[in-house]
Amino acid sequence: MNTRLTVLVVLLVSYPVLPVQGVTEALAEATEVLGVIRLGVSLVQYIHQVFSEICQRDACGLDMLGVEGKMSTDKELLTEYRVISAKMDTLEASMASVQSSVYSLHRSLPETIKYELRFDRLEQTINNIWSMYQMFEFYQENRDTVERLTLEDFATSVSSHSDGSIMSQMSSLHSLVVPQGPSLSRGILNTLASEIKAGQHLCSMNQSPHQLVYNLYNIIALTEIKGYAMLQFSYMMLRIYEKGNFSVESDAAKEKFEQQATEKMNSIKLVLPTMSREFMRCDPPKHKQGETYLEITKLLQGYIENEVDMNDRMTCKSTCSAYTFAESKSCYKDLFCAKQPKCNGRIFDCQFFHADAWVCMAGDGDKRRYDWVEYEDGTLLGDKGTCVNKIKVDSWWRWIFWHCSYCLCKCDEVTEDSDRFWSLQPAQADTSTNKIVTGVRFVKRGKIVYPQIEQATAMPEGGIDETTRTWVEPQPIPYTDVRNLTKNTGSVFTMSYEQRAMDMDTLTAPEGHVLTGVKLRNIGGHLNLEIQVTPMEFTAGNVVSDRSTWIANDNTPATDKPRTLVPIIMPDVPTKFSGLNTVDTTTDQFIQFDASSAHKDVSQTTVPFIDAQPVAPQPATWLAGAGLYHKGRVGFGGFVGFKVSTYDFSRHLIPDSKERPVLRYEFVKAEDA
Repeated sequence: MNTRLTVLVVLLVSYPVLPVQGVTEALAEATEVLGVIRLGVSLVQYIHQVFSEICQRDACGLDMLGVEGKMSTDKELLTEYRVISAKMDTLEASMASVQSSVYSLHRSLPETIKYELRFDRLEQTINNIWSMYQMFEFYQENRDTVERLTLEDFATSVSSHSDGSIMSQMSSLHSLVVPQGPSLSRGILNTLASEIKAGQHLCSMNQSPHQLVYNLYNIIALTEIKGYAMLQFSYMMLRIYEKGNFSVESDAAKEKFEQQATEKMNSIKLVLPTMSREFMRCDPPKHKQGETYLEITKLLQGYIENEVDMNDRMTCKSTCSAYTFAESKSCYKDLFCAKQPKCNGRIFDCQFFHADAWVCMAGDGDKRRYDWVEYEDGTLLGDKGTCVNKIKVDSWWRWIFWHCSYCLCKCDEVTEDSDRFWSLQPAQADTSTNKIVTGVRFVKRGKIVYPQIEQATAMPEGGIDETTRTWVEPQPIPYTDVRNLTKNTGSVFTMSYEQRAMDMDTLTAPEGHVLTGVKLRNIGGHLNLEIQVTPMEFTAGNVVSDRSTWIANDNTPATDKPRTLVPIIMPDVPTKFSGLNTVDTTTDQFIQFDASSAHKDVSQTTVPFIDAQPVAPQPATWLAGAGLYHKGRVGFGGFVGFKVSTYDFSRHLIPDSKERPVLRYEFVKAEDA
């Protein structure tokens, strides 16, 4: 009984090893290459090895068909190809969500850009090749019953030079990626990269530009491998059926495949390193409090107080602007002060508009004090509408020298309806079970805003087990009242007039590391982001959990490289803006939470709002960083939110080298046929 070759167990692609330093380089050195590339390289050798093994033993002729007790040569070849298909099925399964995300981008593109990208032709070509390969797999599964005439017709149609054949489809696919000869097209990868860099359609991608281009390349590369496998199978079958020798054609196909695969590789190597790896959420179609955004409430809120009540001597000898810091000391003659809740905290930044006004008291006292204020000179603060509780407020003269003015100030008061607390506890993935962070967002539990992570099981070469994606509920911080929270400085950051800044940063892991945790910290009165990063074994997809470390940006406004404030000018309520907000901060900047504009909102709302949308790329992928940013428009408060950086796959493409890779194979024998 004879034995037959069945499976390529190990393919090692070796290059001269460069000097490495540290854990990162040792675990993720440049000798690692992507699975789709390894599959393509191994396919070339494997097909020729299989064909050579069969033909040397059986003379590749029809005389060996149907011999009793022995599998016919064409059926044996189908059996061997099942090994190749199994490898492709594994890669294809990992790309299922990738395909849908790439095609969803296609559907969202304007027609003019679709035309330039030629996405329609690309999608049609890929679908044609994949559909043909599904038929090929059907023949493999039914190899004992499929007719010779069917296989012969399949082989002829695949290897034909006519339009629509697999051979011509592969040429079309290559020309879409790498234009041949004189052409006005830059190739689909370069064109798509240019469109993305121009800021087009980023909101519809649900993944970073780097991730999108990388995923598209994987689909194209796997399609090319499927086509090449069918083409070589066809030449083998036609030779077995004595339709010719086809050695020249097979060698030409091999050389063409290697050349075109190299050209595509060079194309993606030029494009991928230039693509942004950042992913953040754009504005939702409709803002929903608690779902798409969160609020810090009553941090600093507009508060009308007469100057007579803001000093111990109850005098009116100053002006409103003199009261940059004060407290409510009394309630003179139970005037307007007796008709509103007192500010039991501190009063800041008072200003004077006019002596007399009508004040519309807010119906929802838990959120606002006033809906609008209209002064007798016509000055209007807020949006005037119907009012149930309108109160006349008049300043007065004390003798003829002193004017007792009503001022509009900011009240900083820690109350039960003031949500101003941030968790400083870390949110970490369970690296002991090979989990890594695949998404982040802000959530509010009670009065406290927490960073929350999504975790999932890491798979080899940037893969994620989608079935394991789960959001990890933050560990709740217990408290009985807000006073108790303000004392818990180890776990809680309490915002106040002096401590209300948030640092804007993009933190990136060292090479070969992935994101495994996030947390906020208090540095100089600023909320500052830290991330936990952990080394990864790229090929195996294993987390080196005992070597995690935290990294951050320690710059402050007082360091050698000082942070700069990004002012939010005359802000209205963020959800009133009907357009698209744009990012207006970069690393080493910070924003301050403050009250909304006096003119637009009577300073009743704390801005900016907090973007609560999940920042989790679809499909899931390894992440290599996270950050905080602010987006908005002039005249509106905007939003602060998380962003993430996806893993840099460009460093795992085959590196440039003058030496050709050395391929080493190990084979095992199958059971007796």
